[in-house]
Amino acid sequence: MRAKKLEISLANLCGAAMAGIKPASLAVCDAAERDTLAAYARMFSRKGINIAALCEKRGRLTYLVYRENKLREHLAIGENAAFLAAYGYPGDFEGRLARLKLRLLGNCFPHEIGVFLGYPPEDILGYLDDPSGCIFTGAWKVYADPEKKRALFEKYRRCQDCILRRLAAGQTLGEIFR
Repeated sequence: MRAKKLEISLANLCGAAMAGIKPASLAVCDAAERDTLAAYARMFSRKGINIAALCEKRGRLTYLVYRENKLREHLAIGENAAFLAAYGYPGDFEGRLARLKLRLLGNCFPHEIGVFLGYPPEDILGYLDDPSGCIFTGAWKVYADPEKKRALFEKYRRCQDCILRRLAAGQTLGEIFR
């Protein structure tokens, strides 16, 4: 039962990243699900999908789901790399993940995590400058270029719906992402 619940959570929260249309997704599960999550991580690593535990706090495990080539490419984009560098992130991929893990263990939430998740720097900065001043809220709070982001959010939703329909029809995530 735990595995099925985690599978639905992965599909619901991380499907777009698993499909490679989003650089990464962040999710949280009970720390008691660590072994089940590790089993999924082993299975999906053979399919090019990474599931990395980032931190554990108060009995909850925060993890990142991504396709390494997609996330590397995304973080290397000039504005994304510069944004992360301003928060003390190194230039290499492994160093950036290590820094993110450290930042998540701190007392303040690292809003720069949005770059890992595909949020444009202008929206992260918009949130930091004026949390209530967004144009609309979708997968994140949008402060600029709303039509482009509505289209992107719709793409994420269609992907999520497709994966959830296939799960409901009896397929597993392992079968969906061969």
